[in-house]
Amino acid sequence: MESFNVESFSKLMQLSVSPAVLISGVGLLLLSVTNRLARSIDRSRVCVKELDHAEGIRREEQLEQLHILLRRAGFLRTSVCMLVGSIFLSCLMILLLFLKGFGGMHAEMALVISFFLNLLVLMGSVAFLLVDVFLSLKALRVEVSRHVR
Repeated sequence: MESFNVESFSKLMQLSVSPAVLISGVGLLLLSVTNRLARSIDRSRVCVKELDHAEGIRREEQLEQLHILLRRAGFLRTSVCMLVGSIFLSCLMILLLFLKGFGGMHAEMALVISFFLNLLVLMGSVAFLLVDVFLSLKALRVEVSRHVR
């Protein structure tokens, strides 16, 4: 075990910067995704109210919009869960660094696995966000289709 001194603590803090910065970046992405989810939920509620009074083709358009919104909400929920998982894995990496630095624990493999899983989860979350963007454009096409032919 490495003795506790200013130099070892300084080195450990330097190693912890990357996961901490990752947490900050993922937090901003999480803010963006939760805002998109909130908009999707709000739009779904408006769509349901409009659906109660719609008839004919307008009703079919509203139903299609609602189905797209529900799919978007599901993808965004998955993206949020993955982003929270990424933050958890970043915190785990910081914890493992401290355990390695001050507890003498051999955590190299656990650190590598945590980092690898963190990147996979983060990539998955961004993929679900991209799917949401494509679905939102599909919903827009449905909404403007009566006016643009």
